[in-house]
Amino acid sequence: MTARDQARELQRIIEQQLISTLFQPIVDCRNRAVLGYEVLSRGPSDSPLHGAPSLFQAGEQCGRVIGLERACLMEAARSCLRYGIDHLIFVNVSPGLLAPDMFSEERLEAMLTANGVKPGSIVIELSERYPIEDPEQLKSRLIALKRRGFLIAIDDLGTGYSGLKLWSEIQPDFVKIDRHFIRDVDHDLVKKEFVRSVINLCGRLGCRLIAEGVETGAELALLRSMGIHLIQGYLLGRPSPFPGANLDVLDDGMMARRNRETSDAGYLGRFIEPLSPTATLGEAWDRLQASPSVFALPVVDNDRPLGLLHKWRLMEVFSTTYGRSLNERKTVQSVMSQDALVVEHDESIEAVSQSLLEDDLYYLKQHFIVTRDGEYMGLGSTRSILKMLTQRRIEQARHANPLSQLPGNVMIQKEAEMRLRRGEPFVCVYFDIDHFKPFNDLLGYVEGDEVILALARQIRSVFEEEGDWVGHIGGDDFVVFCNGTDIEGRCRRVQQLFAADALKRYPEGIRESKQITALDRDGRERCFPLVSLSAGLIRASSEQCASAAELATNASMAKSGAKKAADGLFWLDQCERDFEKTVCEQ
Repeated sequence: MTARDQARELQRIIEQQLISTLFQPIVDCRNRAVLGYEVLSRGPSDSPLHGAPSLFQAGEQCGRVIGLERACLMEAARSCLRYGIDHLIFVNVSPGLLAPDMFSEERLEAMLTANGVKPGSIVIELSERYPIEDPEQLKSRLIALKRRGFLIAIDDLGTGYSGLKLWSEIQPDFVKIDRHFIRDVDHDLVKKEFVRSVINLCGRLGCRLIAEGVETGAELALLRSMGIHLIQGYLLGRPSPFPGANLDVLDDGMMARRNRETSDAGYLGRFIEPLSPTATLGEAWDRLQASPSVFALPVVDNDRPLGLLHKWRLMEVFSTTYGRSLNERKTVQSVMSQDALVVEHDESIEAVSQSLLEDDLYYLKQHFIVTRDGEYMGLGSTRSILKMLTQRRIEQARHANPLSQLPGNVMIQKEAEMRLRRGEPFVCVYFDIDHFKPFNDLLGYVEGDEVILALARQIRSVFEEEGDWVGHIGGDDFVVFCNGTDIEGRCRRVQQLFAADALKRYPEGIRESKQITALDRDGRERCFPLVSLSAGLIRASSEQCASAAELATNASMAKSGAKKAADGLFWLDQCERDFEKTVCEQ
């Protein structure tokens, strides 16, 4: 898109009022209720400037940030009126919009309240991401807005250097911690300490704290245990054209079920306070006696795991005559196991299970150490892996396609939801056999089933990289979720394998004529081509698809496009065919 085209498209969006508003809930977990909604702006769905980053980047490059922000605020006010929102409304405002030569608090108030929204219901979010050219001027503007009844929030705390100074001078009503410090906070001690320090400051300065970007039950549980009860993130609700929130996740049972859906080793790890290598056996024994459910203690030096001290080994040493008195002053290094299995937190459960089986032919280790970038994170048990794998296999068997034994629709939906929740981009491929009915009518359902089984094997043989996942929707429809390399090339390889195999199944005369005479769905006789394979591809991410249902709808559209394409292969958004390269780079 050229600079001129970009400027022209941006002008069209602003002048024709084509901005759309999405709502993301901010939930008060203590009261199990929605506190308010952050309003987010998007361009038209068919525009290259649909996404917020591209829309506002275009505004900056074209020098129209202020005009764009005005259009977004006006549409946000209209949308709130349209849905009768009676909660707080969080709106994003850049420091430039409050500059005297650009705007005034009077005009801002008139714009936002023209649709009946009262100042006391509006929270103006000021992001640390934008540079502040005149801090004193901005401070006076924000204080003036507070006098008019508006509430103030500092957004993205931690991404810049101005937030703490503003915080102390304007005394905002809310502070929002940037999602960077929330993601994996349950595993990161540095992030946890940062959050703890912000909580202490909030308590002293009398403002309310909001955690942004909460995506997992573990993050939510930790934040609530630390005293943060205002939560925003995908776990409680993605940005949506309609206001609403998923309050079910506040139920402890629901959170536990969501956590169990993950397939990474990190979520089986339980944090056990580690021993230092200089700790004595006596100290270790006291720890184990105080925690009857703990059967091993990790030994860690400067966050790096050195080994495991097993309870049975310590009991063995202490059970001999004078065993305790002779050994309790020795360091734990004297009897710890140095061959403990160490796995990274993002290693799959299957991979960890395989490592445990291959590690020792005569002894199955009962525990393994989980690390993040080589640093100690927690302790996992072999029992927990076996339990999860058993539950997963039972569930897969229950919901598998009866013909191919591949995961069926229930598992496909769960896999899609899990991938979208992770927020990492991937590609969804929808395979469908063309002209299958005439083939099935001519050669019989047994041969038809064989073709479907052969296709299942072909897809699995080609999509076998780490991260590839194959499901059987039903009939002759298959889906693949992948994020590997040369995805389009692999789809063509499946098409070639399918065509070669299917051709051999026809009688010689039909193979030569390359067509088949059969009844169509209306009962009329007509000629059909031989079976072929269509592949519809779409990019999938939490930004593009709000839910598994939306992903399924887009996949069906991609399949329809593939059936019309000359080569049977179609990317839903042809302008973004290079998305595959982006996925691979990430």
